[in-house]
Amino acid sequence: MDPHEARLRTRAISRRHFLRSAVGAAGAGWMMARSARAQDAPAATPGADPLHVAIIGTGVQGRVLLKDCLKIPGLRFKAVCDIWAYSQRYARNTLKKYDQLVSVYEDYREMLEKETDLDAVIVATPDFVHAEHALACLQAGKHVYCEKEMAHTLQNAASMVAAARNSGKIMQIGHQRRSNPVYRYALEMIDKDNVCGRITNCYGQWNRTAQAKLTWPPQYIIAPDVLKKYGYDTMDRFRNWRWFRDFSAGPIADLGSHQIDIFSWFLHADPASLVAVGGHDYYPDREWYEDVMTVYEYPYKRDGKSSAVRAFYQVLNTNGFGHYYERFHGDQGTLTISEDPRKCYYVPEAGRELPEWMAGVEPAERDGYQAVLLPKVLANKSAEAAAAMGLCETKSIHQWHLENFFDAVRAGDKRRLTCPPEAAYPTAVAVLSVIPALEAGEKHRFKPEDYQA
Repeated sequence: MDPHEARLRTRAISRRHFLRSAVGAAGAGWMMARSARAQDAPAATPGADPLHVAIIGTGVQGRVLLKDCLKIPGLRFKAVCDIWAYSQRYARNTLKKYDQLVSVYEDYREMLEKETDLDAVIVATPDFVHAEHALACLQAGKHVYCEKEMAHTLQNAASMVAAARNSGKIMQIGHQRRSNPVYRYALEMIDKDNVCGRITNCYGQWNRTAQAKLTWPPQYIIAPDVLKKYGYDTMDRFRNWRWFRDFSAGPIADLGSHQIDIFSWFLHADPASLVAVGGHDYYPDREWYEDVMTVYEYPYKRDGKSSAVRAFYQVLNTNGFGHYYERFHGDQGTLTISEDPRKCYYVPEAGRELPEWMAGVEPAERDGYQAVLLPKVLANKSAEAAAAMGLCETKSIHQWHLENFFDAVRAGDKRRLTCPPEAAYPTAVAVLSVIPALEAGEKHRFKPEDYQA
């Protein structure tokens, strides 16, 4: 083990220690509010050296990750990198509030050349440069947290899997639901507690109200030569990159990849086939389909029986009703889950008795049915689940996933990751196959080797 990896191992906090502390805190009615000031930032683990961190891309999503990192003990930002002065200023000023003075860069290559003591880099740039940025960081000997979709082409996604494997470094892909305790306990409820019985259908959606394009302050227009250097030709395409084919795979990847990933994770399988339809008739100034509907077929095994599960998914950018959630229908009950805890509940089928650990929870009406709310029933399930539910009241949805990444980095153990590249790649295959299937107007059939990077 080299000295650098040994240093990281000394920073590790074991999962057992964390859960033991969390259970004790929950039992004592633990609750803490955090402010965006240095004196209120969480303290580092006694005796542990801080991890030195940089971030590439401090736009909308990068700022979310930056703020959540500031809630995690033992991290010290050394640099921020963004091609836009407006985002550079925002990130620098945010970190300054925590007494973290950073170097600011426009070009990630200069940052990696000069910041030699970085342990990890967060990549939150547009999808089309994820692979470029992640590979450069791995080659520079840094661990990487990369936002999803891991890339906007399967070739680039596969290159990320190979680079992470060959580098020996740790890479986490930002499918943050995989670290969310609500989702992990929901999967346990399906697999071990059999609350749904034999699953027959799944449903998921992410609906958003029609929105205008992003704009920019006139004083922060990027010079044409700088835009061109980094692959853009206009400020409009830079600011609204998610809507253009050169830079992303559209809303089905931007939003749908989170939830299609849940289908595959919970069903323990990759899709066998896909059909899709979509609309490109609402926004005349954008290239991607604003509304997309898909149906996946999954191979499924339960109690020694093989069958197919059909999973319907839609993403809308013209109506926000219902927002986002995933739902699993089985012959014994229906489980609805979401990053919004108000949308998490279980409805048993008629005549189905609730498990003992659910029975004492007061039912609530959801969609005309008597339901039990997941945060309440999980608090009854076990001391460990109760502790996790208590922490969910204070932790944001991305913080869990970032903590999982940094815990793996400190321990030098990639097996701790909840979403390494090998787990994210099959989701990229399922998601990035939607547009070809939609435009061909026919069923797309997957082969097992499609999922091998």
